[in-house]
Amino acid sequence: MYIEIDKELVERLSNYKDDRLVLDLDDGVGRYTKVGSCSLDISFRLLVLNRNQDHSDYMYDVGSELGPIAVKDHSKLYLENEMSLVFDSRMSLIKLKGPSGLIDGNVQIIDLRKTKN
Repeated sequence: MYIEIDKELVERLSNYKDDRLVLDLDDGVGRYTKVGSCSLDISFRLLVLNRNQDHSDYMYDVGSELGPIAVKDHSKLYLENEMSLVFDSRMSLIKLKGPSGLIDGNVQIIDLRKTKN
């Protein structure tokens, strides 16, 4: 699996190059999910974690220009071999797309890095 990332998003996400990126299916499973979606919508979030934060719920890596992006093994059901993260400047949204069409029309970036004390 591979996620092609828009140039504009690569620049924005390059601020997190020393961190761990996670494409999280917000399904109520895992330590970083507060509430699963009860609707029929598929909801993904792009989480930013420190390298030392636990990401054991995310056992599979998807390739990208920014390096591996971790996903939950069971979320592969909703993903495709070739995907893209596209920034829609008109709506100011990040969209996850595959060859068969739109997977998620509003992927949010959520910074969950713990500050160093």
